[in-house]
Amino acid sequence: MWVPLAVLAVLATIGGFVGIGPAFRTVTGSEHPGGRLNIVNWLNPIIWNPVTREFNTPEGAHEAAAPVETAHAETAAPPVAEGAAEAGHGTAAAVYGDTGFNLAHAVEGSTHSELATEWIFIIISLVVAGIGMLLGGLFYVWRPALANVWSQRLRPLYVASYNKYWVDEFYGLAVTRRTMDLARAVFSFDSRFVDGIVNGLAALSRLFSRIVGGFDKYFVDGLVNTVAAFIMRLMSPLFRAAQTGLTQNYALVMVLGLMVAVAVFFARDILAVFGR
Repeated sequence: MWVPLAVLAVLATIGGFVGIGPAFRTVTGSEHPGGRLNIVNWLNPIIWNPVTREFNTPEGAHEAAAPVETAHAETAAPPVAEGAAEAGHGTAAAVYGDTGFNLAHAVEGSTHSELATEWIFIIISLVVAGIGMLLGGLFYVWRPALANVWSQRLRPLYVASYNKYWVDEFYGLAVTRRTMDLARAVFSFDSRFVDGIVNGLAALSRLFSRIVGGFDKYFVDGLVNTVAAFIMRLMSPLFRAAQTGLTQNYALVMVLGLMVAVAVFFARDILAVFGR
């Protein structure tokens, strides 16, 4: 159990050294020795500075930038230290406006020193960490029985802390289960309505194709076959009788056909002659 905590402690120590701030400027010789790794500088390339009107403001650009005067700047801007004013902090606060109570600004306004403010918060952090380590040693090393005693005395807080304040339960009830309900509703809508429409149209298409196929097979094909059979049975004996194999008969049929064709072609003129 102690291995993950030790790893986190080492990483926290490394992060602390990377994020050393201006309070150690006399030791490190730089405002932010961590460079781009320092959290203060991490987002510089994408943060717009309204004072210098550019991204990723280089060091010293605040002094060259003209202060932006607003009606709110003289009344709402909190008092700042001389070093902060030289860095343009007061002007930036005036530009961004009053964002409400800020503990760091309040302490700096009382001490009038950015360095003193930072050391105050460093000392508070160390004291809180030390108290936590002392309590951990007391409850789990020197007097382990105290853990059960205080867990009974502070039963509601202990139960809430043990259950992680029921955050997971609330998330499961409010988000996870509701998401599952929505997924089930979407699946039901898709399977019953969307798929029902698609399957219904497919069944209707199959029924329509059966009707069309039956009509074509039994009515259209039946009518054609009936007419063909009728013609075949009516004309077949005549054609068979005409197929005698004698050239004279074929010539006679050709002459008769030619006569019929001439009669049909000149029928109007023939009728006009006989009608006089």
